[in-house]
Amino acid sequence: MKDSYPLLDLLYRGALVIYPLRLRAQYRDQMLQTLHDAYRDRRASVPRFWLHAYGDLLQSSLMERVHMVRDSLLRWPLAFHTLALAAILTVMGGAASLTIDQMLRGGANQPQIDMANYYVGEIASGEEPANVIPPGYVDLERSLQPIVIFYDDHGKAGPGTGYLDQQLPTPPAGVFDFVRANGTEKVTWQPRPGVRLASVIQRVNGKHPGFVLAARSLRLVEEQKTTLWRMALAVWIITMLLLIGGASLLHRAQFNKPSAA
Repeated sequence: MKDSYPLLDLLYRGALVIYPLRLRAQYRDQMLQTLHDAYRDRRASVPRFWLHAYGDLLQSSLMERVHMVRDSLLRWPLAFHTLALAAILTVMGGAASLTIDQMLRGGANQPQIDMANYYVGEIASGEEPANVIPPGYVDLERSLQPIVIFYDDHGKAGPGTGYLDQQLPTPPAGVFDFVRANGTEKVTWQPRPGVRLASVIQRVNGKHPGFVLAARSLRLVEEQKTTLWRMALAVWIITMLLLIGGASLLHRAQFNKPSAA
C-alpha cells in the first residue's frame, strides 16, 4: 500500500491525531495494521476505499470522544444532572419565547385581515374603489395607524390612505403575481429602510379587478419582540447562575460531609 499511495498513507497516520490520546497511544499500531489488511483485501476502487477509511476514522473518533464525555459526566452525577436540567430549561424557555414571538407577529396582521376582507367584498360586489376606500392620509414613516390601498389589475395604485413622500407606495410586482395565483398573501413589506409593514394583500375579482392591500407599521410589535428576547435572555442567565450556584453548594456540602466512622 505504501508503494502505491504513500502520501495517503502518511496523511492517514497524521489524521489519527483526532483520535483521543489515550486510545491513540494504545491502538495506533493495531489501527494501522487493520488499515493495511483492509487495503490489501479491498474490493472497492482505491479512491472509494480511502474515502471510506477517512470517513470511518472521523466517525469513530467523534463517537469515542462522545463516550469519553459521557463517562466523565457519569463519574460526576451532580454535574451531569445540572447540565441536563440546564439543557431542558434552555429548550423549554427558547420554545416558549419563540411561540410568543410568533404570536406577536401573527397578531400584527389584525385588523388588516378584516379590513381587506371587507373592502374586497365591497369592490367585488360592483362598488367603485374610490367610493369604498375611505379618504385619509397616513404617513407610513411616522404613524402606527392601519392603511388600505387599492391597486388595479396592472398593479397601479388607485385610491388609498397610506403615503410615503406624499405618494402611494407599490409592492414589488412579484407580490401581485403571487396573489393573482393564490388569492391572498400575508407579508412583511419594507417599502424603504426603517419602514416595515405587516401587510395583507387580497385579490379582487369582478367588475373592478385588482388588489386590496391593508397594512400597518410593525414598529410597536418589533419593539415588543425586542423586549421579549431581552427578558428571555436575562431570565436564562439568572436561571443558569442559580443552577450553577445550587450545584456548587451541593457539591461543597457533599465534599464536606463527614464520613461514617
